[in-house]
Amino acid sequence: MSSKIEQILFIEPPHELKFKGPFTEPVQTIMSLKNPSDKKVAFKIKTTAPKRYCVRPNCGELAPKEKAEISVILQPFDYDANERNKHKFLVQTVVIDPVADYGEDGKTFQWRDVEEGRIMDSKLKCSFEMPTVEQLLESKNIHDDTTAVLETNTETELQKAASEVKELREEETILRQENMKLKEELLQLQYEMKNQQSQKRSVGGSQHLDMQNRNANIALMVGLAIVVALLGIIAGKYVF
Repeated sequence: MSSKIEQILFIEPPHELKFKGPFTEPVQTIMSLKNPSDKKVAFKIKTTAPKRYCVRPNCGELAPKEKAEISVILQPFDYDANERNKHKFLVQTVVIDPVADYGEDGKTFQWRDVEEGRIMDSKLKCSFEMPTVEQLLESKNIHDDTTAVLETNTETELQKAASEVKELREEETILRQENMKLKEELLQLQYEMKNQQSQKRSVGGSQHLDMQNRNANIALMVGLAIVVALLGIIAGKYVF
């Protein structure tokens, strides 16, 4: 073990992953990996209890100065005080050789080809902490208070939404009434315009008829005058 290279990454927490119960539901903790070097580093994470944990991502690459957060989720289980320090994690890292460490595609890092002497190891143990009765009660009270606040806020939002819907419906009713009123006024205006046009046509037709009658009377009188004059001329001839 003394021949191992010192870990190049900064790992937080450096020695222990803590999980706080109760463990009736999945419990998550975060492991941070930071690459302080100017070289690209590959990592992978192992555990002594792979069925009990979900690790995402469990492997990857870190560019120079890059940081990654690893989600470690402990699956629900029946808590046993004797088991709390048995699980361990191993973080393995290696500085990537861009020529030798990639596969044929030039992109996929190949752990199987890495020499053992190049690999850096860091071990972390796991600890399980059960909350005290006071903490459980406090958590329950916070949960109840939060639930009450959420229910109150939800009820308030629903009332606000109902009020807004009511106002919108009232505005819609007013707009409908105004629309009907405008339609009635438009129809009335169209009716009055038609009446005015009809009256104009009627007055114009009467005036035209009167003019025709006057012209006919004048023509009749002129004709009668001509006939009388002719009769007078004829009668004068017979008298003289």
